[in-house]
Amino acid sequence: MIEARPVPIAARMSASPSADWFEIERLLDAALDLPVAERARFLARSAAAPEVRAEVAALLAAAASSEGFLDAEPAAPAYRLPVGARIGPWRVEAPIGRGGMGEVYAVVREEADFQQRAALKLLVRLESTEDRARFSAERRILARLSHPGIAHLLDGGEHGGHPYAVMEYVEGLPLTEAARERPLSAQLDLFEAVCEAVDHAHRHFVVHRDLKPGNVLVTAEGRVKLLDFGIAKQLDPLLAEAGDRTQVLRLSPDYCAPEQLRGEPVTAATDVYALGVLLFELLTGQRLWSMGGLPLTRALERLTAATVPAPSQRVAGARIPALRGDLDAIVLKALRPQPEARYPSVEALLDDLRRHRQGLPVRARGEARGYHLRVALRRYRWWFAGAAALLASLLLGLAGVLWQAQKAALGRDAAQREAARADAVRQSLLLMFREAGAREGAESLTAKQVLDQAAERLDREYAGDPGTRAEVLLSLAQLYFHLNDYAGARPLLESLLAPGQTLEPATRAMAEHDLGQIRFRDNQAAAAGDLLRAAQAFWQAQAPAYREELLQSRLLESQIARAGGALDTAIRVLEQALADRLALSGPRHRQTGILLNNLGIAYFSAGRLEEAIRQFKQADALWQALDLGRSTDALNTLNNWASTEARAQRPEAAAPLFARALSLRRELYGPSAALAALLGNLGKTLLQLDRASEALPLLEEAVPMAERYAGAGSVLAISAALGRADAWSALGQPGPAARDLERLQPLIEREFGARHPLSVLLTLSWARWHWATGQGEQALAALARGEAAATALGPAGDAQKATIEALRRRWQAAAP
Repeated sequence: MIEARPVPIAARMSASPSADWFEIERLLDAALDLPVAERARFLARSAAAPEVRAEVAALLAAAASSEGFLDAEPAAPAYRLPVGARIGPWRVEAPIGRGGMGEVYAVVREEADFQQRAALKLLVRLESTEDRARFSAERRILARLSHPGIAHLLDGGEHGGHPYAVMEYVEGLPLTEAARERPLSAQLDLFEAVCEAVDHAHRHFVVHRDLKPGNVLVTAEGRVKLLDFGIAKQLDPLLAEAGDRTQVLRLSPDYCAPEQLRGEPVTAATDVYALGVLLFELLTGQRLWSMGGLPLTRALERLTAATVPAPSQRVAGARIPALRGDLDAIVLKALRPQPEARYPSVEALLDDLRRHRQGLPVRARGEARGYHLRVALRRYRWWFAGAAALLASLLLGLAGVLWQAQKAALGRDAAQREAARADAVRQSLLLMFREAGAREGAESLTAKQVLDQAAERLDREYAGDPGTRAEVLLSLAQLYFHLNDYAGARPLLESLLAPGQTLEPATRAMAEHDLGQIRFRDNQAAAAGDLLRAAQAFWQAQAPAYREELLQSRLLESQIARAGGALDTAIRVLEQALADRLALSGPRHRQTGILLNNLGIAYFSAGRLEEAIRQFKQADALWQALDLGRSTDALNTLNNWASTEARAQRPEAAAPLFARALSLRRELYGPSAALAALLGNLGKTLLQLDRASEALPLLEEAVPMAERYAGAGSVLAISAALGRADAWSALGQPGPAARDLERLQPLIEREFGARHPLSVLLTLSWARWHWATGQGEQALAALARGEAAATALGPAGDAQKATIEALRRRWQAAAP
């Protein structure tokens, strides 16, 4: 603990402000690891620049003369409260640690019908009246804050003349330790939760002032808890204490803002700076600063004179492109030395981070048009790619039409009309590109909004030209398909096919086929079949000119047959289509890969798993050969292949496939229900391989993501939570497993009932829990109940029955 009075900044600056602070830091850290007697020789042998060596020598001398200047106080010989002591209704279980002013104990309150654990903080060193006032302020602050991310106050009072506060007991790991092995998206989820808790405090006029990993714990359930408001500052002038001219610094220099060391006024920007340091450490796995033991003047110089490196400069491999750009800019804006140059609030920092994760421009990077256009292209890459493909096709068609108009004496006027229509579509698509790039910086437009506005405008614009209107609306409908937005495509196609509309036969056939796909997705298989047959009748009458369209239509034909229970017909359609595709396009063609994937799905549905796996293997090899191994097509094939291996009870083959699919989905997309499903699938597969320590982090990431994107009561979220409970049981930690299962049981019983696969999975999870707690007989009895329930489900319970049999054999073999 030290007292520091603000002094003029000029008096504290080094004589060599141009020195490279990060080279100085590297050399200083290496020297400090050596015995004192060896440091001078080490420095003399260094190849660093003379000004760097001089600066390090000065820092070493200063550190030697002020040993422990900013370090924690030495430990007291004994804790004041013995185990078993009573503080009001609380009984001391064990000491936890010491802080700047007091001691912290694990305590318990036992009543007739409940037991409550908590943490008791006792103020034992009353060095000034300010200490007591500050401790009382901490209790008042905690009493005002009610947020799931902040450890809340339970009780308070005095014991033997010493004030105490009883707070929620939080069992967890420091933020950076808990996040170390998690993927980037999960690390950002944790950081968002920290920001939300700090923002809540700021809204109640409280600045924490000591944000560091040890004061941000992550529980076993993955929840963030903010601790220790011992040096928090009231921002509300009506609540703030007067007289802050002389400060006692109880801060962590590696995470504090420059203005804290100067003794200047503290604002919300002070916590923004600390959050920037935390985010830097989360992203890079390295501390930004290392200033323990440095005197105040040297610590301040490092904070204000050094150039902060971008996080992407401190990492290697795949993390570099993930951090470069937006995340670099966000961190560097939060870490600006001048408070007014940082984010004005934690809410603004959080908003910029969320904008980055949603693919929107971040405000930390300014308003350059080129940047906003790049964000638009990256954000809409799939539908822009689809639009570009359509545009290229239309340009080729236009060139062919004009060539025909020049070459032939057949219908020059008609050819020119077709050229004008194609040009109208081309101009419409180009206009959408321009609008998306121009408006992205001003407002947040989704791809759907761009299309919705274009569809409405173009429908009006071409109302007097039915032929061109039809071509434009059909092209827009196909763009909606690229967005998987069938609701957006539906009204366009229905408008085209409405009674009384005049359409070219080729346009009508394509619209019928596309609307047929939508009807099938709407569970209207009969209507889909009627539309498909109408389209195919036109294409067959004009064969071979429409051979490609006929081939692509076989996919929908097969899906309709499979939905009607005609699996053999569905397979025959695809087998013939594959033969025709190979004859038309050869083996190295994207449509060949799509057919292989769909044929694999059909075999899977028929229970012909080995044949399905052969198709998926061929499709995967084709994606690699076509340099499409990082595409959505490749992702679908990997997921299907992995699921088939899992159904075939080959987890050792499924696990690496799920891992490849997971890596690819993270690369292509952000957090989603689909990503949560993949995390859960891989986690549960690893559990089958007795790799619970690898499975648990995946399942812990899957549960909150599934709850966020699919709903807390969804099958996806519940299935992931059951997997997490199984991981806890396998790791010999039945407590967290039981908490999960006790929470899920009433939900499953109420929402799904006993005749549902989730009910079987719950029974199996309880069986694993019984086995983990040494209750072998109860575990086998639960397996028997699960087997009966799975049998009652019919074919839907076959996978669970196979799992039950495997568990029974293993446990019976292990039984004494």
